[in-house]
Amino acid sequence: MRALLLAAIAAAGACGYVSFGRKVGDDELRLRSSVRAYYDEVVLAFAAGNADSLTLLFEASITKPMTHDQIQAWGVKFFKENGPASFKIDRVEYERLGYENAVVLLTYHVETKSGKGNFGGTERDTLTKRGKRWVITEWEKAEAPKGAP
Repeated sequence: MRALLLAAIAAAGACGYVSFGRKVGDDELRLRSSVRAYYDEVVLAFAAGNADSLTLLFEASITKPMTHDQIQAWGVKFFKENGPASFKIDRVEYERLGYENAVVLLTYHVETKSGKGNFGGTERDTLTKRGKRWVITEWEKAEAPKGAP
């Protein structure tokens, strides 16, 4: 019984914020894990200080709020000024979750070694699955959910 409880806690931690108000099925847990893996790639891109890796996580035709070229330019400038950084996820909420599309409310913060480039916030990400990978097709600033860190 204890092993089952520990496994459930580990699964919940791997999937971000889990509401215990309703039963979450296996398919939904797998989808949440798949989307969460996308954000693990964001963490790795920031840790490596790699603007190209970061840019590849966005749809090539993205226009809102920035184009692909603008994202690339922002990443190059950010990592040149700050070096590798730590991207930390504070909270993940799945507003819509499907096999090909997802809308995620993400609260995060980025910490740089110097502290000068630190930033964070809450945003609503629209993700689309391209083959086996998720990419962001648009995002926008959002209000932090009540009770968010």
